[in-house]
Amino acid sequence: MPKNIHTQDSSQQRASRLLLAMGVIVLVGALAYFVLTLVVNRRTPAAPDTHYTADNGIVLDYESAVWPVCEMTEDDTLGHALKLASGTDSDNANYQIVLFQRGDASTYEDYIGQSESDLKSAYGVISPRKVKIQIEGATVTAVRCDIQAYYAVLATVEYDSGDVIYVSGLTKLASIGDIVNLVESVSLT
Repeated sequence: MPKNIHTQDSSQQRASRLLLAMGVIVLVGALAYFVLTLVVNRRTPAAPDTHYTADNGIVLDYESAVWPVCEMTEDDTLGHALKLASGTDSDNANYQIVLFQRGDASTYEDYIGQSESDLKSAYGVISPRKVKIQIEGATVTAVRCDIQAYYAVLATVEYDSGDVIYVSGLTKLASIGDIVNLVESVSLT
């Protein structure tokens, strides 16, 4: 019988050590996730080198190396819109696109809500989170939606004049800093 007690005692010690090791691994994993989230979502300042005034009166200062495609387009959802993209191939893992439409408060009843609903119906589960974007002379309402491996940025930029810019951006990148920097540079003619 004493041998049996000794076996149970060493078995409990092994189980305790195993649980402790698992706890340490989970803690290290959670810490690594937190650090990676901070690194990935850190704000990188913009270094705009191109000034562009679009046909719809939207003015942007942007980095041409990040956004080599800058043109007016007809989008199914946004209609006549300014399009900036990181390239012409949407299958590229680093592809980013941002569309800017000019309108007023009556153009959409609830642009962000409608867009979130469209994303939910297309992708299933999305996780919207508020994003703080500041534009001088405008009130900005913005959300970031995590969609599987994608990030969508939806925003309304409302000016005192009554003009509104509706923004829809999508990236496969882990960082949305390029899109936020682009949105923060927008203005009207």
